[in-house]
Amino acid sequence: MGLSIHGLRVYLCILECGSLSAAGRELGMSQPAVSNHLHTLEERFGVALITRGRPLRATPAGECLAEHARRVLDGVFALEAEMACHTAPHGPLMVGASSTPGELLMPGLVTEFSARYPDVALELRIYDTDEAIAALLGREIETAVVGHEVDDPRLLGTVVGYDLLTPVVAASDRLAGAKISPEDLADRPFVLRERGSGTRQVAEEGLAAVGVKPSVAMELGSNAAVAGAVAAGAGVGVVPLRTMGTQGNIKRVEVRGLALSRPFVLVTEVGRTLSPAAEAFVATCTGKERL
Repeated sequence: MGLSIHGLRVYLCILECGSLSAAGRELGMSQPAVSNHLHTLEERFGVALITRGRPLRATPAGECLAEHARRVLDGVFALEAEMACHTAPHGPLMVGASSTPGELLMPGLVTEFSARYPDVALELRIYDTDEAIAALLGREIETAVVGHEVDDPRLLGTVVGYDLLTPVVAASDRLAGAKISPEDLADRPFVLRERGSGTRQVAEEGLAAVGVKPSVAMELGSNAAVAGAVAAGAGVGVVPLRTMGTQGNIKRVEVRGLALSRPFVLVTEVGRTLSPAAEAFVATCTGKERL
Protein backbone atom coordinates (compact mmCIF):
# COMPACT_ATOMS: atom_id res chain seq x y z
CA MET A 1 0.00 0.00 0.00
CA GLY A 2 1.53 3.33 -1.12
CA LEU A 3 2.29 6.23 1.17
CA SER A 4 0.44 9.44 0.28
CA ILE A 5 1.88 12.91 0.84
CA HIS A 6 -1.67 14.17 1.18
CA GLY A 7 -2.37 11.49 3.76
CA LEU A 8 0.56 12.74 5.84
CA ARG A 9 -0.81 16.29 5.64
CA VAL A 10 -4.21 15.05 6.80
CA TYR A 11 -2.65 13.15 9.70
CA LEU A 12 -0.72 16.16 10.96
CA CYS A 13 -3.87 18.28 10.68
CA ILE A 14 -5.75 15.74 12.85
CA LEU A 15 -3.11 16.13 15.55
CA GLU A 16 -3.12 19.93 15.30
CA CYS A 17 -6.93 20.21 15.37
CA GLY A 18 -7.57 17.51 18.01
CA SER A 19 -10.48 15.80 16.21
CA LEU A 20 -11.44 14.33 12.85
CA SER A 21 -14.32 16.73 12.38
CA ALA A 22 -12.17 19.81 13.11
CA ALA A 23 -9.50 18.55 10.71
CA GLY A 24 -12.17 18.07 8.07
CA ARG A 25 -13.36 21.67 8.48
CA GLU A 26 -9.80 22.94 8.29
CA LEU A 27 -9.06 20.95 5.13
CA GLY A 28 -12.46 21.33 3.49
CA MET A 29 -13.03 17.56 3.64
CA SER A 30 -15.78 15.37 5.04
CA GLN A 31 -15.14 13.58 8.33
CA PRO A 32 -15.37 10.12 6.66
CA ALA A 33 -12.70 11.19 4.14
CA VAL A 34 -10.40 12.29 6.97
CA SER A 35 -11.06 9.03 8.79
CA ASN A 36 -10.22 7.03 5.66
CA HIS A 37 -6.80 8.71 5.41
CA LEU A 38 -6.10 7.87 9.05
CA HIS A 39 -7.17 4.24 8.64
CA THR A 40 -5.04 3.92 5.51
CA LEU A 41 -1.95 5.05 7.44
CA GLU A 42 -2.71 2.72 10.34
CA GLU A 43 -3.14 -0.22 7.97
CA ARG A 44 0.03 0.73 6.12
CA PHE A 45 2.13 0.58 9.28
CA GLY A 46 0.07 -1.95 11.21
CA VAL A 47 -0.17 0.17 14.38
CA ALA A 48 -2.61 2.55 16.04
CA LEU A 49 -1.51 6.14 15.47
CA ILE A 50 -3.89 8.06 17.73
CA THR A 51 -5.79 7.47 20.93
CA ARG A 52 -9.56 7.54 20.65
CA GLY A 53 -10.18 9.90 23.58
CA ARG A 54 -10.94 13.61 23.45
CA PRO A 55 -8.90 15.36 22.33
CA LEU A 56 -7.21 12.86 20.03
CA ARG A 57 -3.57 12.33 20.84
CA ALA A 58 -0.75 10.59 19.05
CA THR A 59 0.37 7.18 20.29
CA PRO A 60 4.14 6.65 20.56
CA ALA A 61 4.07 5.24 17.03
CA GLY A 62 1.97 8.21 15.97
CA GLU A 63 4.48 10.64 17.45
CA CYS A 64 7.24 8.93 15.48
CA LEU A 65 5.18 9.20 12.29
CA ALA A 66 4.43 12.86 12.96
CA GLU A 67 8.11 13.66 13.36
CA HIS A 68 9.00 11.97 10.07
CA ALA A 69 5.95 13.41 8.33
CA ARG A 70 7.02 16.94 9.18
CA ARG A 71 10.48 16.28 7.76
CA VAL A 72 9.02 14.73 4.62
CA LEU A 73 6.66 17.66 4.06
CA ASP A 74 9.42 20.18 4.72
CA GLY A 75 11.44 18.40 2.05
CA VAL A 76 8.52 18.47 -0.35
CA PHE A 77 8.04 22.22 0.21
CA ALA A 78 11.75 22.82 -0.38
CA LEU A 79 11.62 20.72 -3.55
CA GLU A 80 8.60 22.62 -4.85
CA ALA A 81 10.30 25.95 -4.18
CA GLU A 82 13.49 24.89 -5.98
CA MET A 83 11.60 23.50 -8.95
CA ALA A 84 9.62 26.72 -9.20
CA CYS A 85 12.90 28.52 -9.79
CA HIS A 86 13.41 26.39 -12.89
CA THR A 87 9.94 27.09 -14.24
CA ALA A 88 9.59 30.75 -13.20
CA PRO A 89 8.73 33.09 -16.05
CA HIS A 90 11.79 34.31 -17.91
CA GLY A 91 12.98 35.21 -21.37
CA PRO A 92 11.30 37.32 -24.07
CA LEU A 93 7.56 38.04 -24.13
CA MET A 94 5.77 39.90 -26.92
CA VAL A 95 2.30 41.28 -26.21
CA GLY A 96 0.16 43.70 -28.12
CA ALA A 97 -2.38 46.41 -27.42
CA SER A 98 -4.57 48.67 -29.45
CA SER A 99 -3.67 52.31 -29.07
CA THR A 100 -6.12 53.44 -26.40
CA PRO A 101 -5.52 50.64 -23.86
CA GLY A 102 -1.88 50.90 -24.88
CA GLU A 103 -1.88 54.54 -23.75
CA LEU A 104 -4.20 54.35 -20.75
CA LEU A 105 -4.10 50.85 -19.26
CA MET A 106 -0.93 49.09 -20.26
CA PRO A 107 1.69 51.37 -18.65
CA GLY A 108 0.47 50.44 -15.17
CA LEU A 109 0.10 46.75 -15.99
CA VAL A 110 3.49 46.54 -17.67
CA THR A 111 5.15 48.27 -14.72
CA GLU A 112 3.47 45.91 -12.25
CA PHE A 113 4.38 42.85 -14.31
CA SER A 114 8.01 43.85 -14.80
CA ALA A 115 8.45 44.50 -11.08
CA ARG A 116 7.11 41.04 -10.30
CA TYR A 117 8.97 39.22 -13.09
CA PRO A 118 12.26 41.02 -13.70
CA ASP A 119 13.64 38.06 -15.69
CA VAL A 120 11.03 38.53 -18.42
CA ALA A 121 12.00 40.85 -21.26
CA LEU A 122 8.58 42.24 -22.19
CA GLU A 123 8.03 43.97 -25.51
CA LEU A 124 4.74 45.85 -25.97
CA ARG A 125 3.63 46.47 -29.54
CA ILE A 126 0.94 49.04 -30.33
CA TYR A 127 -1.57 48.50 -33.15
CA ASP A 128 -5.11 49.40 -33.96
CA THR A 129 -7.60 46.75 -32.80
CA ASP A 130 -7.83 44.87 -36.11
CA GLU A 131 -4.04 44.80 -36.46
CA ALA A 132 -3.63 43.52 -32.89
CA ILE A 133 -6.02 40.63 -33.59
CA ALA A 134 -4.21 39.83 -36.83
CA ALA A 135 -0.85 39.84 -35.03
CA LEU A 136 -2.22 37.50 -32.37
CA LEU A 137 -3.62 35.04 -34.91
CA GLY A 138 -0.38 35.32 -36.88
CA ARG A 139 1.58 34.25 -33.77
CA GLU A 140 3.56 37.49 -33.76
CA ILE A 141 2.43 38.11 -30.17
CA GLU A 142 1.06 35.83 -27.44
CA THR A 143 -1.76 38.01 -26.14
CA ALA A 144 -3.27 41.43 -26.70
CA VAL A 145 -5.46 44.01 -24.97
CA VAL A 146 -7.96 45.67 -27.31
CA GLY A 147 -10.74 48.22 -27.06
CA HIS A 148 -13.84 46.12 -27.68
CA GLU A 149 -15.28 42.63 -27.32
CA VAL A 150 -14.12 40.05 -29.85
CA ASP A 151 -16.55 37.92 -31.88
CA ASP A 152 -14.33 35.18 -33.26
CA PRO A 153 -14.49 31.49 -32.29
CA ARG A 154 -10.71 31.33 -32.49
CA LEU A 155 -10.33 33.87 -29.69
CA LEU A 156 -11.09 34.11 -25.98
CA GLY A 157 -11.73 37.57 -24.52
CA THR A 158 -11.62 38.59 -20.86
CA VAL A 159 -12.67 42.07 -19.77
CA VAL A 160 -9.90 43.69 -17.71
CA GLY A 161 -11.19 47.26 -17.49
CA TYR A 162 -13.57 49.84 -18.91
CA ASP A 163 -13.17 53.10 -20.76
CA LEU A 164 -15.63 56.01 -20.99
CA LEU A 165 -15.57 58.17 -24.11
CA THR A 166 -16.89 61.69 -24.55
CA PRO A 167 -17.59 64.09 -27.41
CA VAL A 168 -15.33 67.14 -27.30
CA VAL A 169 -15.02 70.48 -29.07
CA ALA A 170 -12.51 73.32 -29.00
CA ALA A 171 -12.66 75.35 -25.79
CA SER A 172 -13.73 78.38 -27.85
CA ASP A 173 -16.61 76.53 -29.55
CA ARG A 174 -20.16 77.65 -28.68
CA LEU A 175 -20.99 74.05 -27.71
CA ALA A 176 -18.14 73.80 -25.18
CA GLY A 177 -19.50 72.58 -21.87
CA ALA A 178 -23.07 72.64 -23.15
CA LYS A 179 -25.79 70.03 -22.83
CA ILE A 180 -27.25 69.53 -26.27
CA SER A 181 -29.58 67.26 -28.22
CA PRO A 182 -28.25 64.82 -30.85
CA GLU A 183 -29.79 67.02 -33.57
CA ASP A 184 -27.32 69.78 -32.70
CA LEU A 185 -24.52 67.61 -34.10
CA ALA A 186 -26.21 66.89 -37.42
CA ASP A 187 -24.37 69.58 -39.41
CA ARG A 188 -21.06 69.46 -37.53
CA PRO A 189 -17.88 67.93 -39.03
CA PHE A 190 -16.30 65.14 -36.98
CA VAL A 191 -12.69 64.26 -36.29
CA LEU A 192 -12.49 60.54 -35.52
CA ARG A 193 -9.92 57.81 -35.12
CA GLU A 194 -9.00 55.67 -38.12
CA ARG A 195 -11.15 52.75 -39.24
CA GLY A 196 -10.21 49.59 -37.37
CA SER A 197 -9.86 51.52 -34.12
CA GLY A 198 -11.99 50.44 -31.17
CA THR A 199 -12.57 54.08 -30.28
CA ARG A 200 -13.92 54.71 -33.79
CA GLN A 201 -16.23 51.71 -33.60
CA VAL A 202 -17.68 52.71 -30.22
CA ALA A 203 -18.11 56.34 -31.34
CA GLU A 204 -19.97 55.41 -34.52
CA GLU A 205 -22.19 52.83 -32.80
CA GLY A 206 -23.06 55.20 -29.93
CA LEU A 207 -23.82 58.11 -32.24
CA ALA A 208 -25.94 55.89 -34.50
CA ALA A 209 -27.97 54.80 -31.46
CA VAL A 210 -29.10 58.41 -30.94
CA GLY A 211 -29.69 59.04 -34.62
CA VAL A 212 -26.44 60.78 -35.56
CA LYS A 213 -24.51 59.73 -38.64
CA PRO A 214 -21.25 61.65 -38.28
CA SER A 215 -19.87 63.54 -41.24
CA VAL A 216 -16.22 62.59 -40.93
CA ALA A 217 -13.95 65.42 -41.99
CA MET A 218 -10.75 63.92 -40.71
CA GLU A 219 -9.41 60.49 -39.62
CA LEU A 220 -6.38 60.42 -37.34
CA GLY A 221 -4.25 57.67 -35.86
CA SER A 222 -4.22 58.53 -32.14
CA ASN A 223 -6.36 60.12 -29.45
CA ALA A 224 -3.77 62.85 -28.99
CA ALA A 225 -3.97 63.72 -32.69
CA VAL A 226 -7.77 63.85 -32.52
CA ALA A 227 -7.61 66.15 -29.47
CA GLY A 228 -5.10 68.40 -31.21
CA ALA A 229 -7.19 68.72 -34.33
CA VAL A 230 -10.33 69.44 -32.29
CA ALA A 231 -8.47 72.12 -30.32
CA ALA A 232 -7.54 73.75 -33.63
CA GLY A 233 -11.20 73.91 -34.62
CA ALA A 234 -11.37 70.98 -37.04
CA GLY A 235 -14.65 69.66 -35.65
CA VAL A 236 -16.25 67.49 -32.99
CA GLY A 237 -14.08 64.66 -31.67
CA VAL A 238 -14.58 61.62 -29.49
CA VAL A 239 -11.82 60.83 -27.00
CA PRO A 240 -11.42 58.81 -23.78
CA LEU A 241 -12.77 60.71 -20.80
CA ARG A 242 -9.69 59.96 -18.73
CA THR A 243 -7.50 61.94 -21.14
CA MET A 244 -9.42 65.15 -20.51
CA GLY A 245 -7.26 66.14 -17.56
CA THR A 246 -4.30 66.66 -19.88
CA GLN A 247 -6.22 68.64 -22.53
CA GLY A 248 -7.00 72.18 -21.39
CA ASN A 249 -7.87 73.49 -24.86
CA ILE A 250 -10.81 71.17 -25.54
CA LYS A 251 -14.09 70.84 -23.64
CA ARG A 252 -16.68 68.12 -23.20
CA VAL A 253 -20.08 68.25 -24.83
CA GLU A 254 -22.92 66.42 -23.08
CA VAL A 255 -25.31 64.90 -25.61
CA ARG A 256 -28.69 63.81 -24.30
CA GLY A 257 -29.15 60.06 -24.51
CA LEU A 258 -25.59 59.41 -25.69
CA ALA A 259 -23.61 56.82 -23.73
CA LEU A 260 -20.13 55.96 -24.96
CA SER A 261 -18.50 53.15 -23.02
CA ARG A 262 -16.37 50.23 -24.05
CA PRO A 263 -14.43 47.45 -22.34
CA PHE A 264 -10.73 46.81 -22.44
CA VAL A 265 -10.48 43.14 -23.39
CA LEU A 266 -7.54 40.78 -22.92
CA VAL A 267 -7.51 38.43 -25.90
CA THR A 268 -5.85 35.02 -26.21
CA GLU A 269 -6.05 32.34 -28.87
CA VAL A 270 -8.25 29.34 -28.09
CA GLY A 271 -6.23 26.13 -27.75
CA ARG A 272 -2.85 27.86 -27.80
CA THR A 273 -0.42 26.89 -25.05
CA LEU A 274 1.05 30.06 -23.61
CA SER A 275 4.60 30.39 -22.36
CA PRO A 276 5.03 30.69 -18.57
CA ALA A 277 5.76 34.40 -19.09
CA ALA A 278 2.55 34.93 -21.07
CA GLU A 279 0.52 33.00 -18.49
CA ALA A 280 1.94 35.25 -15.78
CA PHE A 281 1.08 38.32 -17.84
CA VAL A 282 -2.50 37.14 -18.30
CA ALA A 283 -2.77 36.55 -14.54
CA THR A 284 -1.47 40.05 -13.86
CA CYS A 285 -3.97 41.61 -16.28
CA THR A 286 -6.94 39.72 -14.87
CA GLY A 287 -6.00 40.55 -11.29
CA LYS A 288 -5.40 36.95 -10.23
CA GLU A 289 -1.98 37.87 -8.85
CA ARG A 290 -2.94 41.26 -7.38
CA LEU A 291 -3.87 40.03 -3.90
